Amino acid sequence: MLGKLLKYDFKAVMKYWWIAALTSFLLSFVGGFGIIAVTSERKLPTIVMVVAVMGLVLVIISYVVFYILSLFFIYARFYKNFFTDEGYLTFTLPVKRSQLLNSKLIMSITTIFLTGIVCIIDVMILFTVALAEEIFQPEIWVELKRGFDILTQTVGIYLLVYIIEGLIIIVLSVLFSCLFLFCCITFASIISKKAKVLVAIGIYYGANWILSLFVQIFSMFGISSLNTWLTNLPDISKFGLVSLLLLGFIAFFGIFCALLYTLQYWMLDRKLNLN
Repeated sequence: MLGKLLKYDFKAVMKYWWIAALTSFLLSFVGGFGIIAVTSERKLPTIVMVVAVMGLVLVIISYVVFYILSLFFIYARFYKNFFTDEGYLTFTLPVKRSQLLNSKLIMSITTIFLTGIVCIIDVMILFTVALAEEIFQPEIWVELKRGFDILTQTVGIYLLVYIIEGLIIIVLSVLFSCLFLFCCITFASIISKKAKVLVAIGIYYGANWILSLFVQIFSMFGISSLNTWLTNLPDISKFGLVSLLLLGFIAFFGIFCALLYTLQYWMLDRKLNLN
């Protein structure tokens, strides 16, 4: 049944998402030609320069709008499917509420990662078009390979460990963001019968401000002290200790995500009143 839920969730989101993704691809080519015009040594007409600059601004705006639209599609699907009139039908389906929640999470995480991949490809297209002559010079790739070899020799096997730990942290970060906003939307729907969206936005920014405050305090006192301590350690010990610290961060983040998931499921299963 989870597969069917995922099918409908992805269908609802991708119906509009692919249009935004395709638009960002096309505008990346426009931005590349805009950079060529702006950086050209030839004296181009003023109107051409104005159009080129406006095109670059449009491309940058399109990237931001594409990312925002992707998030909007995700959370609009969650809200509409659970907390509007459609929710009466959703919660009468012969499926567990954990499956409903898991479907939304899998769809949300996948869509966010697809959005990230599209944005990376967009930037690659932009600079490949703009810097085609420089990029395809053999000397550039030789220097990049030399830099990578130096990094590999310095860090050793820990480079692969860092990459794996970094990917896990990215996945947990996306999971945390989705669960955090899901909880805000659900809590707003429980405590408010009108203006649920505005209440959810207020709860989100209030909770986000509190979390940001804790992060700033930790950054001011924890990270600076940790950086000073690590600087005085030998490289071998430093690399291993950084890996252990990242593992500790992963464990802490994982526990936090588990708590948010439990809270979200509890609100859906016990506190939600659709009457």
